[in-house]
Amino acid sequence: MRDTLIAAGLLAALSAAPALAQTAAPGRTPMTVPPEQVASAQTGAQQAPAQTGGQQAPAQTGMEQAPAQTGTPAPMTPAPAAPAAPAGPPQVTAGAAIVDAAGAPVGTVAQVSGATVVVDTGTNKVGVPAGNFSQGPNGLILGNTKAELDAAASQAAAQSQAQLDTLLAAGSPVHGVNGQVLGTVKTADPQFVTVTSAKGGDVRLPRTGFSAGANGLTVGVAQADFDKAVAASRR
Repeated sequence: MRDTLIAAGLLAALSAAPALAQTAAPGRTPMTVPPEQVASAQTGAQQAPAQTGGQQAPAQTGMEQAPAQTGTPAPMTPAPAAPAAPAGPPQVTAGAAIVDAAGAPVGTVAQVSGATVVVDTGTNKVGVPAGNFSQGPNGLILGNTKAELDAAASQAAAQSQAQLDTLLAAGSPVHGVNGQVLGTVKTADPQFVTVTSAKGGDVRLPRTGFSAGANGLTVGVAQADFDKAVAASRR
């Protein structure tokens, strides 16, 4: 808006005299012609008195034209930025603090098991691939937030519970900690599961000890301990 007002003022000031049209070179500021040069340019177009010898004086224009410029100045190429120092390998060790990309706390490393890192958020323990971590100034950096890990843990627990409920049906084989079949499910309630031993006899075990494993329904009991429980139930 300010440039428009200035241009309007210049046009009003020069309206009494013919203006010289100038074309500014690209990228350059147009020159303002002083009034005395405008008058000189108008009168200089008339023929000067004849000179002796038959020669005619060249017409004066009142201003010299600047030599034409060819080409566009080459832009300066900025110097390449120095490469940032590479961060060291992440120190994924038990007890190490973990933050998210924004620097908010996520939890700590509870355990490192091969390529899996168990993260303790304070609410859940979640397995995360070791390759997902990077080293930061305030500890290990993980792309997931604490809320995201807790949500993933809740979803996994719900899926596992649904699978467990399906497996806790009468007649389902029950595997021990070493994969051997201890017996079959006889009955299941919200607190206990009654398992009939393959050798005869029933044993009531807490429902919380059962899980859906790779082999199916699994209980955290070894064969020897299960046999002792069966023997005790017969007395």
